Amino acid sequence: MWVWDSKVYMSQDATRRLFEFCRSKSINRLYLSVLSFNDQNTQNYRVFNKLAHNQGIFVHALGGDPRWGLERYHQQPLRWVEDILSFNRAVRPHERFDGIENDTEVYLLGKPWEQNKEQILKEYLDLNRKIMDLIKIEESEIAYGCDIPFWYDDDPSMTVNWNGQSKPPSLHILDTVNTVNIMDYRNFAEGPNGSIALAKNEIEYAAAVGKKVFIGQETTENLYPEYITFAGMSESNMELQLGKLVEAYADLPSFGGIAIHHYGSYRKLVEKQ
Repeated sequence: MWVWDSKVYMSQDATRRLFEFCRSKSINRLYLSVLSFNDQNTQNYRVFNKLAHNQGIFVHALGGDPRWGLERYHQQPLRWVEDILSFNRAVRPHERFDGIENDTEVYLLGKPWEQNKEQILKEYLDLNRKIMDLIKIEESEIAYGCDIPFWYDDDPSMTVNWNGQSKPPSLHILDTVNTVNIMDYRNFAEGPNGSIALAKNEIEYAAAVGKKVFIGQETTENLYPEYITFAGMSESNMELQLGKLVEAYADLPSFGGIAIHHYGSYRKLVEKQ
């Protein structure tokens, strides 16, 4: 589950409520928004990660900005990753982050994206390779993953010639990083436009290359079109659709589970019942 509220880890009460919610929904992996490190929040991260691990919950440091994909901005995410690796080196094993989650959505760049998609995608792919190289140099065991849209492999015009191969960007990403979250935002599982079908290529390719895919599902309110989110539906209907999605891929080793976007809106949906 994504946790964008960067203040949750600052409050013991908010942390307790979050972990209680995770237990009630069988959530064992959090993407926690981690913006920066100073003396105060470094201590908070240590406490939060220790408490999470005591509950059997993995914590991945979450960040991202559409501009990060552009080569001229690469130093920003690389510094961010280095800060996370430095934090992990300085603290005890049970206080460390288990992973890094990069939510860089370059297609939100507007006009530059529309004018030069292939070049921007190449620069984005270069960034992820640089991050993996940095983690390798540091000899860190931290997992590195990316959030990607389901449609990267839908349009032949999105195919990118990179690293000597011509593939959809989603497959290049799966070749490069450890795990992927597909933002597979549909509030129905079945049919040609349902979440099962839209995740198929990535799940099957990940199985072939030995990677893990988590299928993201949306709960944020007031989105258009309405079928991209479970907001406004009952929790029982949501669980029915998620059950179908899990059943479709449970036997594939590449299927890591369902990832819910995000804590605030998911909790609101549940508490409305």
